[in-house]
Amino acid sequence: MSYLRLLEVALRTGRVTRRYPKEEPLVTEDFRGSIEIDPERCWGCGACALACPPNALSVVGAVGGALYVEYFVGRCIFCGRCAEVCPRGAVTVTRRFELASDKLEGLRSRTEVETVPCSACGRPVGAESAVETVCEIAPALKRMLSLCPDCRSALFAGTLARAHPRKALPR
Repeated sequence: MSYLRLLEVALRTGRVTRRYPKEEPLVTEDFRGSIEIDPERCWGCGACALACPPNALSVVGAVGGALYVEYFVGRCIFCGRCAEVCPRGAVTVTRRFELASDKLEGLRSRTEVETVPCSACGRPVGAESAVETVCEIAPALKRMLSLCPDCRSALFAGTLARAHPRKALPR
């Protein structure tokens, strides 16, 4: 194709690109960008982290008793699996795609999940919203849900030992 013919086609067609960032980009309704995690709805169950193919999500427990859901957008492939498997709908896929950062920490976000402390030892039992929901469904479990798994086991073992003293085993 000659240069004059190419110039003629270009002049007839006109401009076909957008002048980004002055004009809005063409982003469809089905476009998947980065995710957002709602700390009020998140239980910290880790279903999103287990479903994430590139391991962009992780659940980290802190010494102070809080749980954190960490999101590293640098690894995310924007598949939306995390939002699909979240039992509480706490993970949503946004249409945000302008994610560049000059520092690595700009690509990380951390969502804190409030936890309930164990009434015996103070270690975290679980997410506050999860414990409240289970207590609403089964109020009889409230005492057991105030204990961490280790304290629950110790309480149960002590109860069994008092109710059924060990008998000498035959040799």
